[in-house]
Amino acid sequence: MFHLVGRLGIGKIAWAGRALGFYGLAVAAVLTSLAAPADAGEISLLAPFANKQLIMSRNKIVNLVVKVADPQDLDNLYLQSAGGDRAYDPTGRYEKEGVYYVHYSVHLKKGNNDFIVGPAELAVKIRYTPLSSLLHLNFDDPELYLFHKNEVIPAECRGCHGAELPPRLARPDPLGYGQVSTQCYSCHQRIVEGPEWKHSPASAMLCRACHQAAPPRAEVAVPTGKIEDICFGCHLNKKKWLAMKHVHGPVGTGDCTICHDPHGSNSQFQLWTDGKAKLCVVCHEDKKKFIARGAEEKLNVHAILSARGCVVCHSPHATEHRFQLLDEIEPLCISCHAALRGVDQGHPVVGHPLRGVGDPLRAGTALVCTSCHDPHGSGYVFMLPADVRGGLVCAKCHSGGIREKPKRPAWMGG
Repeated sequence: MFHLVGRLGIGKIAWAGRALGFYGLAVAAVLTSLAAPADAGEISLLAPFANKQLIMSRNKIVNLVVKVADPQDLDNLYLQSAGGDRAYDPTGRYEKEGVYYVHYSVHLKKGNNDFIVGPAELAVKIRYTPLSSLLHLNFDDPELYLFHKNEVIPAECRGCHGAELPPRLARPDPLGYGQVSTQCYSCHQRIVEGPEWKHSPASAMLCRACHQAAPPRAEVAVPTGKIEDICFGCHLNKKKWLAMKHVHGPVGTGDCTICHDPHGSNSQFQLWTDGKAKLCVVCHEDKKKFIARGAEEKLNVHAILSARGCVVCHSPHATEHRFQLLDEIEPLCISCHAALRGVDQGHPVVGHPLRGVGDPLRAGTALVCTSCHDPHGSGYVFMLPADVRGGLVCAKCHSGGIREKPKRPAWMGG
């Protein structure tokens, strides 16, 4: 089943598939079978394959399984890029009843990816387009191929892939809740054992807790839309975020997996990457210069941002304060800058107010630390909006004889 036989020269067959647990990246693939050499036996692509469909995967790695009916072809079997500049070594080679199943893992780049499987000269063309959200994906689309669409393990794969676990993971007694899906381990052992920070349902192989089709069926379902409906099934205390005044966009749309890997990762809280800052600038690109290129661009970056990251000031979920700050601006700043606690005036010069007056540049708001300082950083000393020399900073508010109306700093929307 799911064969594309090179010798038959079927030609221009579209396929798609996915590896469970790595969703969110859309890949459209087209296979073109070229004429096979006369000495090539039956070599076929077993997975992923389906006629005129799509493959969905968040991970940029795609696993190909090549079926080799004639053992004599094993020595000549290869997978390479169409241009011949890269060859791929098999990740595994398995025999069952005289037939060999050779597994490859290939890394995709955005756009077109072309490969050749030889000696059958199968041309594999993969168009790879990354996505980050599951909100608007439709896995019921008839054009979409899912490896587990009709059954958990396809019939031809069961010869090698069963429900057995290695002795170190054997569970003599069932858990007190949920259905343990041991049959998932043989392909997805990385999810169970690999991540440093593991999501409990995944590491305990309670796969059906999230991937059970409704109503219950044999196939494996991939949740889409508002993932929070599943997450809140366990994380009940997190519902409070939805009632707060300032909610982070992914929380508001219910798409928890934009930031969190639901299986596990090597970053704390199962985040896709370092949660202190690197993850944030994937969306907040305007702040990337403070994280990655501060020294290069000679920026004065807020020290706490460099040391602790965005979450030391911002909640990644929700708060009662603007910008999802953990507190109002003034108390948040003096929680570190304690020397200014209780000081009403005298900074930066004698008589200058720190509180109790309005902000000249932001009508209806009070004068606070960010009236003069960019909380992330700037190209000037003390994270000021301009050079402190020549009165350029003071002139932002104290225009006096300045002919041109002062501009608001960029972080104020100026």
